[in-house]
Amino acid sequence: MKLHRLIAPKGGPTKLFVGGLHGTESVYTAPILEILATEEIGTGEVIIVPCLVENSKYIAVLSEEYYQSQEGTELLRLIHDYKPDFYFELHAYGEQSYSRLTDPEREIKIGVPPFIDLVDGILLGSIAPILRREFSEHDFCVTIEVPKCKCDKAEIKEELLQILRIGLTIATKREALEKLRIRYPAQMKRAELLFQQYYRNRLKPF
Repeated sequence: MKLHRLIAPKGGPTKLFVGGLHGTESVYTAPILEILATEEIGTGEVIIVPCLVENSKYIAVLSEEYYQSQEGTELLRLIHDYKPDFYFELHAYGEQSYSRLTDPEREIKIGVPPFIDLVDGILLGSIAPILRREFSEHDFCVTIEVPKCKCDKAEIKEELLQILRIGLTIATKREALEKLRIRYPAQMKRAELLFQQYYRNRLKPF
């Protein structure tokens, strides 16, 4: 497992970016995170893992089984070792999965809220509830899904990097949300509402 560790001169929060969590997603997500690892950071410490696993049996991160697998236990180790205040989980999905991921009845069907389409199929949502328990209520944790069929398009890659760059530069959860709200006002309003409804206001997004 390749890991980039970037430390800014100015202290601040720890941020963890992880891609390639299962299956062959790393083919699509690793190149983007490798680019991110070459950029300047604002504050604190940034840990970037472009590829948690290159090729594995697909096990959904929503299941307990995933966190008992080799890749799942490795992910938990990273979180326990670095104790990130910000966590960005990057996935890639097939075109046929779009309707399932954004289904308004997703919570009724599988127990978690739908993803919100920020722009051009780049989806944002909360991380798996099982994994969210590993973080404090003050931490910022999001899942970003990028369409496999568009990963090579320059405009999609740049849009995704713009989102991830927010993670490189912010120092507080409030700042992260403010920047996302400015860039995607209607989408973030919906995403935050879904989060609040799911956690019954016990947690503040995300």
